[in-house]
Amino acid sequence: MIKIIFSFLLVFSFNSFALDISSPAFNDGDNIPKKYGCKYNGGNNISIPLEFSDIPDDAKSLALIIDDPDAMSVAGKIWVHWILVDIPTNTKELKEVKDGKLGIGKTGRNSNGSKNYGGPCPPNGVHVYNIKVYALNIEINKSLGEMTQKKFEKKYKNEIISSSMISGKYK
Repeated sequence: MIKIIFSFLLVFSFNSFALDISSPAFNDGDNIPKKYGCKYNGGNNISIPLEFSDIPDDAKSLALIIDDPDAMSVAGKIWVHWILVDIPTNTKELKEVKDGKLGIGKTGRNSNGSKNYGGPCPPNGVHVYNIKVYALNIEINKSLGEMTQKKFEKKYKNEIISSSMISGKYK
């Protein structure tokens, strides 16, 4: 019985200190406010404000990817809206900024071909946008090209310490 209780406490203590991501603009699974969308869909292309907590002590950098798996049915691929790497580990929040020009980290190329935040912009219906943060045991030290979460996780599987994701809907 003592072994079971100890095992439970051990698992609980590790899980309760896992990297976490949230947004003050919406709750996980809710609608993303219009202003964070692209200008072609009535938005202002302002980056979604995000908050990070429980960043592992041994992390050397954070990375962020926002992608749209629902775009597969329209564009034939998962659409990458923002990739930001080498975010300092003391970063607790990313404020909302026009085009995501925060002045920290290295911005990768999104599916529009530009190196900035590209707000949600579904051509039809409601799409779900996945916003994922990664704690890494390295700094990447370069700007990445268009890379979905799945491709990032495959390429950096040995460097990812922890990750957390929220999703939001946009029409």
